[in-house]
Amino acid sequence: MELTNKTISQCLREQARRNGDRPAMEMGEWSCNFQELDRISDYLAGHMGQRYGIRKGTHVGIWSVNSPNWVFTFLALTKIGAVPVLINTCYKQEEIKGILNYSDVEVLYYGSGYKTILYDDIVATIRKDTPKVRHFVHIDEKEAGTWMHEEDFSCRERSADALAETEGKKEQVSPKDPFCMIFTSGSTSLPKGVMLSHYNVVNNSATMIEAMGWTPEDKMCITVPLFHCFGITAGIVSCIQGGMCMHLIPYFKTGKVWDAIDQHDCTVLNGVPSMFLALIRRTEYQDRRADGLKSGIIAGSPVTKEEFQEICCRFSSMHLQPSYGQTETSPCVTIADWDEPNEEKAVSAGRVAEHVQVRICDLDTGRVLEEGQPGEIQVKGYNVMSGYYNLPAANEKAFTEDGWLRTGDIGQFDQKKELHITGRIKEMIIRAGENISPQEIEQAIRSLPWVGQVKVVGVPAEVLQEEIAACIIPAKGCQVDEEALLRFLRPKLAHYKIPAYILPFEEFPMNASGKIYLKGLRELAQERVEQMKK
Repeated sequence: MELTNKTISQCLREQARRNGDRPAMEMGEWSCNFQELDRISDYLAGHMGQRYGIRKGTHVGIWSVNSPNWVFTFLALTKIGAVPVLINTCYKQEEIKGILNYSDVEVLYYGSGYKTILYDDIVATIRKDTPKVRHFVHIDEKEAGTWMHEEDFSCRERSADALAETEGKKEQVSPKDPFCMIFTSGSTSLPKGVMLSHYNVVNNSATMIEAMGWTPEDKMCITVPLFHCFGITAGIVSCIQGGMCMHLIPYFKTGKVWDAIDQHDCTVLNGVPSMFLALIRRTEYQDRRADGLKSGIIAGSPVTKEEFQEICCRFSSMHLQPSYGQTETSPCVTIADWDEPNEEKAVSAGRVAEHVQVRICDLDTGRVLEEGQPGEIQVKGYNVMSGYYNLPAANEKAFTEDGWLRTGDIGQFDQKKELHITGRIKEMIIRAGENISPQEIEQAIRSLPWVGQVKVVGVPAEVLQEEIAACIIPAKGCQVDEEALLRFLRPKLAHYKIPAYILPFEEFPMNASGKIYLKGLRELAQERVEQMKK
């Protein structure tokens, strides 16, 4: 594969000329072709500039579930060089306020909400505390029916002069310019904004298309959230470059995904392990078949050998390819070989992608290690981010002196040059593919007067892979009040950050340095949880 120097706008225009009449995007019974996808996003790009003053470099938030209007909005922004800031749909008032202020968002496109979270109510409350946001713009959402179409735009916005003006703006966008900002949780309570370029994402999606053998005959079910790198690179951009139709689902629901496979003839399904496990383990769907499913990438969190083989057994006609990466690497670093036996794919993350370098370094000395020796995974190549937005200290920690990205993950190469992920340095909890910072949850819990000490850890879960356990030593003379804690946290944190288990402790295991022995605490928490289930 040769690296290309293109923007996503150029990729979409090429696809519109080559396969303009082919379906590009659908939700339910609604669909549009590649010519319409290109033309409508052009009209919207012009509208954004005229109505809201959005131009090259403007930071624009998108806060909505997956929908055609989400995709139109995203593509329009990237065409004129604005920077889409992709926001987690689960965020609540304090979280969204912090993100908007940190990322310098000037315009926020937002939907109606996510499950029980009503965005209109939150927006009304945060306006006065987000002074940088000049405009709050509602994205209309419908699960079926009519989405954005040409008649939504005025004659002026569809005129030759307006289109020529938009074309001029598109020509000012370089492949090395920022493509989007995607957030990743880290060791601090506030997520970090990862800056990715068109060059990063366009080439990384080409890597996945080649590895997966995707063609215009494929149709991809996109149920992973579009605010994740997985949804952008392996989803939207791969579909545009590969000429595939994207079938959108607002957010993961087991029945909706089965319908997409069975009734809408989807051939590609990417997802995190917990998603695949939910599809095969829900008893009400055990009679559903997936004969038309040809391929998919499984990534985002670890999967055991037994779980992988269980998934492959159910989806017997599907090439399920494990891949390793992170938001900072656009995301793909390694991917399994297409014809590799399932029993081998089940235990590794595949080979390093072309034009990407990976080395394993000793955690203490930084020395580069030989195959078979575990250490920190470090990455260098076209796919590595330009950095975290406005976080110089975090950027300094993220890269080695010689320019390699520190992933914070632990792994090793085998004799066949396949990468095996064996752990992670960070204390991150991965629940259903969501990276969760324990420190953020601990900070919220610590503010309660009856809490003496708190440590949040992940414990194994059958489908979600990890659940959150809050280990609490109460203040002297106090007791742990589980109900009060949950009432306190629910309005403050996204639902997936709420602990599933509240575990009282008298003391935490400590190491020789006087620090909490995290591995020992996780083991104790796991034992307590297993006892509770009996």
